[in-house]
Amino acid sequence: MEVYTTANELTRCCAGGTRHFKNSNTCSSIKSEGTSMTCQRAASICCLRSLLDNACDSGTDIAKEEESCPSNINVLGGGLKKECCDCCLLAKDLLSRNEPCVAPVGFSAGCLRSFNKCCNGEFEITHATEIITGRPLNDPHVMHGDRCASANCEHLCHDRGGEKVECSCRSGFDLAPDGLACIDRNECLTTRPSPCTPNEECVNTIGAYICQRRISRLVPHRHRNNRVGNAPRRMRDDPYSRAGEYREASQAHTEFGCPMGWLYQLGHCVDIDECATLMDDCLESQRCLNTPGSFKCIRTLSCGTGYAMDSATEQCRDVDECNLGSHDCGALYQCRNTQGSYRCDPKKCGDGELQNPMTGECTSITCPHGYFPKNGMCNDIDECQTGHNCGVGEECVNTPGSFRCQQKGNLCAHGYEVNDATGFCEDVNECQQGVCGSMECINLPGTYKCKCGSGYEFNDAKKRCEDIDECIKFAGHVCDLSAECINTIGSFECKCKPGFQLASDGRRCEDVNECTTGIATCEQKCVNIPGSYQCICDRGFALGPDGTKCEDIDECSIWAGSGNDLCMGGCINTKGSYLCQCPPGYKIQPDGRTCVDVDECAMGECAGSDKVCVNTLGSFKCHSIDCPTNYIHDSLNKNRCNRSPSACGLPEECSKVPLFLTYQFISLARAVPISSHRPAITLFKVSAPNHPDTEVAFELQLKTTIVGRKNFEMREINQTTSKKSSEKH
Repeated sequence: MEVYTTANELTRCCAGGTRHFKNSNTCSSIKSEGTSMTCQRAASICCLRSLLDNACDSGTDIAKEEESCPSNINVLGGGLKKECCDCCLLAKDLLSRNEPCVAPVGFSAGCLRSFNKCCNGEFEITHATEIITGRPLNDPHVMHGDRCASANCEHLCHDRGGEKVECSCRSGFDLAPDGLACIDRNECLTTRPSPCTPNEECVNTIGAYICQRRISRLVPHRHRNNRVGNAPRRMRDDPYSRAGEYREASQAHTEFGCPMGWLYQLGHCVDIDECATLMDDCLESQRCLNTPGSFKCIRTLSCGTGYAMDSATEQCRDVDECNLGSHDCGALYQCRNTQGSYRCDPKKCGDGELQNPMTGECTSITCPHGYFPKNGMCNDIDECQTGHNCGVGEECVNTPGSFRCQQKGNLCAHGYEVNDATGFCEDVNECQQGVCGSMECINLPGTYKCKCGSGYEFNDAKKRCEDIDECIKFAGHVCDLSAECINTIGSFECKCKPGFQLASDGRRCEDVNECTTGIATCEQKCVNIPGSYQCICDRGFALGPDGTKCEDIDECSIWAGSGNDLCMGGCINTKGSYLCQCPPGYKIQPDGRTCVDVDECAMGECAGSDKVCVNTLGSFKCHSIDCPTNYIHDSLNKNRCNRSPSACGLPEECSKVPLFLTYQFISLARAVPISSHRPAITLFKVSAPNHPDTEVAFELQLKTTIVGRKNFEMREINQTTSKKSSEKH
């Protein structure tokens, strides 16, 4: 009975896979009838079978309408589509030549079905429907439908729900042209190259073959159960074949058979790699791992969302997200585990409880006297139904939260009763009947009112105290603007926004100083703002992307090439600042940016009585003065040579010989621009004696000239005479 139940369940799974292909024309994301891996695998097999049957039928239809078949077989089902198309064209060719339309031996079931369709023979098989089964007829443990029982299939019968069933053969056999019988396939003749090695002889058997040496003794070699493969030199392991497997075992002076899973080679038993020779029976979701004398199947595919693999059984089991806490049900929902997933069901509080809309917690409801809690509300108790103490001649009248007794047949309005003495209707004092319980009662003409506690108000229609929703009734007045108002039974709560904290009065929100409380994570400076804070950095730093860290500003890179450099010389970036450097021969000014030339001559360079120091931009030069004949160095002025007393004799002669010679060395700046605004540059000045009758002679000698542009020229001045007089020149 257990076998039947499993078969029926797999049939439903298979039908679901077929239905999925008919609806979506694809075999991806199959929605099977069950969640187990066995059911999903059955649905995938039947969906693929429907896809291939559809491809075969499509190829048959093309052959019926055209005389050629599609050449593209690289699409899904393309190979079977072309095969069925060619089989139909073959049948059409036989009919056109008036030859018997009989299929040769070796056609597949799909090809044979297409061939018979185009022959219009009695073996036509229609397209498959949702019911797909494939069972060996000699299996006594599986129930068969009535059509397979009477189909006369020799090996296997497939009931696909069409007009007729489909027969197929086991491995090593081909379907006969009648579509029923199975003919043995001679692998030794049909397989090229030969399945055996050159020194072995292929011997065909019923449904299989064996390889044996021509000069050797055959020793029986048991094969392992549940091994499927088509490796050369081995007989196919068919579960329905009774042929044994034999292995050659020969060596000089010794002959023996190896244990199961081992092969005799060169005098030793060598392990058979069942994985490399495709002799394993691992599923598509598993990989084969060879072991000495055997193999293991290790699962490779994941179980999918909502399932986890059991390491002991390698089966997928459901993950209980509710117990693990991996669900995302909110506070107002209850997690309920399902196969492969979970559900979030709304929480329900019991009678007499009220659910908190924020936390989902259930709290007890305390109802006033005369009411009972139900569905989160206080409902009136009908005392007239549950029991009252009205006297004889009185009738019970239920009121909200209480009841009253009045005379039977009272014609007065509600809240009034007939005075027997006067016959008039008089007001009934309900307060004397205890309608308000422990609360203060106020009697009114024809009615009454109970004085409710804080947070409640009396409903005149329902005659009961009801909670006041202060958040709605007094919106904007009960809580601070920086808080959210939450109504509670008989009161309310103020919940401050982030960055604020509730004041002692429970209504106002005070700003939280994150800078002083340690909440802020600023690296340098923190500025508190209402409800938050702001990080700022010291001079020379900029706020980083995270809003808390401070990053150094590279002032040298920012201002480089902008035309307004920070430094006159070189710039070196430092942490939070920068440092200006001057070239050799210059020193930094107090402003830290400007460079000024160092006067080396003032610092005592070029020592010696005959050395004259000339300061240049960034450096200096030392010049030696060699006094001409009849002149000696001036002890006070290093750049002057005085006339010696022996240079001349008579005064007339001495008047023609200069009294002293002065040497002037001038440092000229290079690359000084000349324009219309400054057509000339004063290079130096020479002072003459301030005597009216004195003649002064000057002589300039050109030593070297470097001309940079053609529009500049240097002229040699041999002698210039200036005569001082009273006239202004």
